[in-house]
Amino acid sequence: MRLEAMPQSCAAVAGRFLLLAGACLALLTGCANTGGIVPASTPVDAATVDPGSALRATQQDAGWPQRAWWTRLGDHSLDALVAHAVAGSPDMRIAQARSELALSQAKIAGAAIEPNFNAGGAFGRTRFPRLATPQPLGGHTTWNNHLAVDLSYDLDLWGRNRAALQGALDNVQAAAADARMAQLSLETSVVRAYIDLALQYALLDVSQANLARQTRIYDIIRKRASRGLASELELSQTHTPIPALQAQVQQSERAIALVKNQLAVLSGDGPGAGDRLPRPALVLEAPIAVPASLPAELVGHRPDVVAQRWRVEAAAQGMKVAKADFYPNINLVASIGLASAAFGNFFTFVDRDAIGHNVGAAISLPIFDGGRRQGNYGAATRNYDIAVETYNKTVLAAFQSVADEVISLQSLTQQQAGIQDALRSARQAYGLAERGYRSGFTDYLNVLAADNELRRQQFSLALVQAARLDAWALLMQALGGGFDSTAVAEQP
Repeated sequence: MRLEAMPQSCAAVAGRFLLLAGACLALLTGCANTGGIVPASTPVDAATVDPGSALRATQQDAGWPQRAWWTRLGDHSLDALVAHAVAGSPDMRIAQARSELALSQAKIAGAAIEPNFNAGGAFGRTRFPRLATPQPLGGHTTWNNHLAVDLSYDLDLWGRNRAALQGALDNVQAAAADARMAQLSLETSVVRAYIDLALQYALLDVSQANLARQTRIYDIIRKRASRGLASELELSQTHTPIPALQAQVQQSERAIALVKNQLAVLSGDGPGAGDRLPRPALVLEAPIAVPASLPAELVGHRPDVVAQRWRVEAAAQGMKVAKADFYPNINLVASIGLASAAFGNFFTFVDRDAIGHNVGAAISLPIFDGGRRQGNYGAATRNYDIAVETYNKTVLAAFQSVADEVISLQSLTQQQAGIQDALRSARQAYGLAERGYRSGFTDYLNVLAADNELRRQQFSLALVQAARLDAWALLMQALGGGFDSTAVAEQP
């Protein structure tokens, strides 16, 4: 064999294989039968979703939430806490690991569209026993050496490998959007817990003020009773609420400690880190408003919706992969190497006469498989339907969450205004009752009734203010929390 003749021989052999492959393809490509399986689901057009009367009636001149939307609450301690949570939370590390896993899987899929090169060799020395081996081998030692380089390449005529790669890349985008959703959920959880902490401090203030007020009244009655100006019944009536008010103070202190523990763990720290948290100082004075482009653009601002849309695209690529299995597959293969079995020198195989080569094509011709390919295609199609309906469900849930929080904010804003009016009246009534009692014009029951109403309105105001802040935080989350799909990749 002459080395310089090899390329021409390889080309001739490869040409014959390709001619044979072409004939087989012409015969079999018309035989692909998917059994009439088609997708049953269609992605919903967000622009056609009715947002509801609450959203239509809401002021629609606001922009989308800014990236650090919680800074509108004006508490720098909260800003630092959210940043610390994002940097240290195990949830964020889990999301990052999932993104990297999807990227690694895409690299695996991408390897299938590239040529495969492999090299291998084997070297061995054998001595043949004189008494057991006939001549001329008996009593001699031989070298058996082999060194080869192999090449294979899938022509991917029907795009199976390319579709698998694109599907894997779509899953990378979905994982990136999932990571952003995990971050948004964490940010919202921290903000809501911080709002709860502010509420518990407000309730503690109310409880302590009520306890101080009741204790002051009790001291006045006790002094009057010592001079015979008040009865034992009045003294007992003023003392009765004090233990319950002390218990309310203790309950608020306990709630503060528990919320601090929650915030510490959300931030990836131990519960002890919560002891260093300062008292919140939250302020939010803003009208209820949503973006004017809400119906059309919501899907691009919600990371969970974007993630699910990428999964729809990945499922569509999965259908292409399954359909490509109906068609023949051709792999080009080639190898060249050195081999020898010789007496004497180890390097005998490094010689032109030791060179061998092989070139050809491996053809897979699907003919009958008992319905396996139709089953695979049917499974891929139904997986696409599942992805589409999950996307549709996510879109509708996104609109619902926005509408729910707008309704909640509208109601809570009205409630807050009403409670503030009621609180002003309760304070005035309590002042009148207390002055009347001190002057001897009314009995203590009037003071007690006024005090109960004042405490009720104070608690109600603290609760509704916190609920309004909480609904605002949930609205920011429902609007995507500053997410923009173009920051991940172009939306499919």
